Amino acid sequence: MLPRLGRVFVQPTRNANFRSIIQASQSSLKRAAVAPALATRAFTIQTAKRAYTIDAEATKDHAMHSTSSKSTSTPQSLFDTLEECKSTGNLKGAIKAVQQAQEKGLASPKLYLALVDMLRDSPFDVNECATVAHWFYSPDSKLPLDVLEDINIWKSVLKLGFRFGSTYRSEDLRALLDRFTEIFDLTTMNDQTAWELLMRAYGIMNKKDAVSACIQKNEGSQVGKASFYSSALLSYAATNSHDKVENLVDMLQQKGSLSRHTLLKLIRCYGFKGDIEHATQYTDMCNKLNPNQKCDKTMLLIAHKIALQKMCDRLAEVRGARGLSLKPADSTQLNELHASWENLTKDMFAANKDAPVDITDCNVVLEYLTTANRIDPVGFPMEKAEEIFESYMPANYITPNDASHRIMLVGYATSQQYNDHHRNIRLDKALEMVSKMQVAGLDTLNHPTFHSLFRACLPHRDGHYYFDNFRLNSLLPARPYTHNRFKLDPRIFEIEKIMLEAKLPHDRFTFTTLMTCLASGGQYKALRTRWRSLKVHGLRRDVGMYRLTYALASLNPTQAKRAIVVVRNEMNREIPKERMDWDTYTAMLDCCATAQMPFEAKDIIKEMRHATELVHRSKTHADDLAKWPYTDEPNFYLPMLRAAITVPGLDANSLLKEMDKKDIKYNQGVWEAVLSKLAMEGDEQGIRQLFNKYTMTRFENEGKIPVPVRESKPVVPFPTAPYNQLDMKFIDVYICSLLDSQDVSLVFDVLRTLSNQTNDIGISRQTLQGVVRLAKQEKSTDELKWLRDEILPKVTHQNKFLRVLKRGIDNVIN
Repeated sequence: MLPRLGRVFVQPTRNANFRSIIQASQSSLKRAAVAPALATRAFTIQTAKRAYTIDAEATKDHAMHSTSSKSTSTPQSLFDTLEECKSTGNLKGAIKAVQQAQEKGLASPKLYLALVDMLRDSPFDVNECATVAHWFYSPDSKLPLDVLEDINIWKSVLKLGFRFGSTYRSEDLRALLDRFTEIFDLTTMNDQTAWELLMRAYGIMNKKDAVSACIQKNEGSQVGKASFYSSALLSYAATNSHDKVENLVDMLQQKGSLSRHTLLKLIRCYGFKGDIEHATQYTDMCNKLNPNQKCDKTMLLIAHKIALQKMCDRLAEVRGARGLSLKPADSTQLNELHASWENLTKDMFAANKDAPVDITDCNVVLEYLTTANRIDPVGFPMEKAEEIFESYMPANYITPNDASHRIMLVGYATSQQYNDHHRNIRLDKALEMVSKMQVAGLDTLNHPTFHSLFRACLPHRDGHYYFDNFRLNSLLPARPYTHNRFKLDPRIFEIEKIMLEAKLPHDRFTFTTLMTCLASGGQYKALRTRWRSLKVHGLRRDVGMYRLTYALASLNPTQAKRAIVVVRNEMNREIPKERMDWDTYTAMLDCCATAQMPFEAKDIIKEMRHATELVHRSKTHADDLAKWPYTDEPNFYLPMLRAAITVPGLDANSLLKEMDKKDIKYNQGVWEAVLSKLAMEGDEQGIRQLFNKYTMTRFENEGKIPVPVRESKPVVPFPTAPYNQLDMKFIDVYICSLLDSQDVSLVFDVLRTLSNQTNDIGISRQTLQGVVRLAKQEKSTDELKWLRDEILPKVTHQNKFLRVLKRGIDNVIN
């Protein structure tokens, strides 16, 4: 097995000796760089070990099960079983032991309290904690009444519920709060700790009015004011009620009850929210009040890191889903964050520092640098993080831990820095990091490792990373479907095989990432094979999975037709209509557009309209409404309009009339769709009218006064700089319409106006060719000379095409 894996990962030449490659890989352990083959070799060894370990653990679990079934005869043995499960991390075993004790009538309130405390003290497992939480909030709960009405157990349960707040199971915390307020009468409850926990829970759920209500109910009671108002302080901070936080801080400070511990907790709260301003404000206050115990930089570093991560997530949702680089066009906010970070860390890694930076701060810095690299690989190359990981930490005797290695692994897997045409460098780098983890004795046969490796396999080409944040095909740049097929790294199949041989089934992330890799690489047969085997891995086809399947199928006409004919019927059997979402309908329309299926498109549009009206008529929860556009928004019409323009047999004009009747303002997507419609129809007059309408709308919305192209009639209003991508697209299509009318004078008047407005001209090569061709036909040598000297140097992409075009102009002029 080892030679076969080595051949796939290293891909040696036909005459190479594989044994020498493995030996070279082993000897390279002594050097800084580690060959990717080593990762494969270690994977193989760990796979065998893992299979043996799992079999041994199965035998051990069976023995433990038989032991626990015998040990349920006495209460003390139940607590011993929980202690044993806690020491081994066997949360499932502990829950099962309590369930068995409950069935036999041996479960006491102390046993439930011990179980909840054990879950709180253990690393957070969302599924196991949700199982126990469900016991308490379910209306069909089988818990004894003395357990459900024990406030001490509920206080521990609420603390456990805090962990759900930042996860996809946040509704569990809400359900626990509702159940708690049902069981206990808040008008008579006098337990201060319970009130404080209740306020903290409301804060996590962003219910500041409920926090205020808790304070009002306790205003006249004899509570420990300092502790109570400290909890209120943190609850308000969680809801971003900054004025209320400042008022409570001032009140506590005036009464002499503002402790350093309270301020540190407040700083921590703001730090983990990514609120740099308030984290800095209260850090300065804490240092001023306690000059002998100054705060370290850790929470400020974390605040910067989380602020950058939030920004990265927003950019990935908006720009990344469109296949664009994550660095925004207006990067003022990003630059301010980087400037603040530079100011905070400028002296951290100085060589003459008395004490080196500890491992925690090093890891936060690594996370910031790798996240910044994902947004801007030019300004923050991976070499900045590598310098700390490879040089600073070893030089200062800081041993990178598991978190350090995984931060670097994720950084390599998501980086858009490496653009070699012939090899996937980011997968090479990720495999090198896996090798270093194995040399350090860290476990790599787990899902997080494979998450990164599959992510590193996402195809890219010539600096285009269309599939790193892929959501819908219609969001990507319009291009022939043959352009969608990217080169797939064959090592992905061996990575999958190693994962499955280690008895690690696919989870939702690895499966969806693998599907994206296969579809973008044109491996549709392999994609269908894995789609059929989904249930083998214990996964269920949900709406998100179907949405991705349609979106990937729309990359190819044959697969798009199959998705509508076959997959749609499967979805109708498995997914109730009320579980559908807008993106899934949009992906289905994309398939209809790719496969040119007008009848199916009409049927889907009808379903979309009905489903949207039903949602806004029956749903009230904000999370449900956020997934659907309103019927008077441009995003409601955009996917239908796009399909109507590209699929013959659909009426786009009726949709435009409906939008005009509702007075719906066009967004960027609608402007692009209407412009494409007129260009496809060759409607020169329509393009000019739309161009004038767009210019005036731009003036009304942004206050950018248009300039006339020429003083004489007809006066043509022209948009003023600065220009965005949509502006330049309109200008490009407008010039094309003028070329079709053979009006060389107006064409060059427009170009002169454009040249006066900007030094970055982003018109297409086809338009430039048309301008040169028309000038040659009219024998306008002066215009051609001006075009060569003034326009061509300002074109955004200076490449071979422009050099050839310039030589052609020189031949005509000379």
